[in-house]
Amino acid sequence: MKTDAVIVGAGPAGLSAAIRLAKENVAVIVIDEYYRPGGRLLGQLYEDSSLPDGEKEWNGKEIANNLALEAESLGVQIFTNTIVWSVKKGWKVEITGAVKGTISAKVVLLATGSMEKAMPVPGWTLPGVYTIGAAQTFTNLHRVRIGRKVLIAGIDPLSLSVMTEMKKAGIDVVGVTLPPPFKETGNYLTPIDALRSLKQVIDFAPNRLLRGAGRTMLGRFDRQIARLLRWDLLNIDGTPLHVRKALVSIEGEKEVEGAALQNVSPDGELIGKPTHIQVDAVCLSGGLYPSMDLAQVAGCSIVHIRELGGMVPLHGPDLSTAVEGLYLAGNITGIEGAKVAMAQGKVAALSMLNDLGKIPSQSVEEAVAEVETARKNSPITFLPEIETGRKKMYERWREQHNERYDNMSV
Repeated sequence: MKTDAVIVGAGPAGLSAAIRLAKENVAVIVIDEYYRPGGRLLGQLYEDSSLPDGEKEWNGKEIANNLALEAESLGVQIFTNTIVWSVKKGWKVEITGAVKGTISAKVVLLATGSMEKAMPVPGWTLPGVYTIGAAQTFTNLHRVRIGRKVLIAGIDPLSLSVMTEMKKAGIDVVGVTLPPPFKETGNYLTPIDALRSLKQVIDFAPNRLLRGAGRTMLGRFDRQIARLLRWDLLNIDGTPLHVRKALVSIEGEKEVEGAALQNVSPDGELIGKPTHIQVDAVCLSGGLYPSMDLAQVAGCSIVHIRELGGMVPLHGPDLSTAVEGLYLAGNITGIEGAKVAMAQGKVAALSMLNDLGKIPSQSVEEAVAEVETARKNSPITFLPEIETGRKKMYERWREQHNERYDNMSV
């Protein structure tokens, strides 16, 4: 098969890029291993306070369907249930699954998204243990309740967002607690860390007074607040937030029957004896990291930037890489929301159009400015220091290249 552009990943970034390219009469093939296009959009269903009254519901499944339909109406070919196992300069993209063979292309965009971090804890292999992303997909996409009484381990923007979604679906979420306090897993979170992460979702607070108080106090009096919260004073919509308790084991013979929690000090040290609660499902939320394996295969340099989520392919503000004809967009560049991913997809598409010798109606610089607007309007910030991470990436890129976009942000 031959085409102008191959996009790996049919999520918000990949579909947005495909639409922009197809509007300029570029032949595009989009490949995704899932059975339907949409990526992480498919599991998203929440109220977005940045949207106008009457339009505040963010229905990711509906948005994904609309993007896929628009792409296909423009002639984009979308191969689902198909895995990319090799990307070679030239460009040769090897695929297997529902569609098999080799695709030759002039340019390639990797929009492979992110993956969930593992959270090992005694009992985590029992039936009834889910990652928070899987729980979100079951709840919002498949309309399946993962349990009757559910405990969430991990206090972060994603877990709190999914908690509200599960409650709307009629699931009894009995509490949200700290993750297992095992430093070796990389998911170690102290009560002070948890309070700082709460600041990223303060707009989800049920009333204006709480939102104002949260913005004022969180980040300034975290240690003092952590000391007070030994009495479990915080809750969201009736669900307790146990910022001074951590999950230490999941219990059950053949399936989840309960969980053991243990008190922790403000600095995250275990204290006292474990207590036991009855639940039939546990969700583990250890955070996300960029899915950059194919970028490595394609020859990209990989750098570690903690503020972006860990190991990230080196790229410029126009989302190009040092490998000619290879571009990135979405969570592979750093963990952010769907709005940012869609805006990045357009940036990458414009850069690819320049590479293909076409003159787009919009400049890359203008599209980059739209990414900044999307970032400011995103209801959830997954990584609190994302802007610092973007600056670090740009600095590393500039060290290795004669950067021509000196005034552009990342």
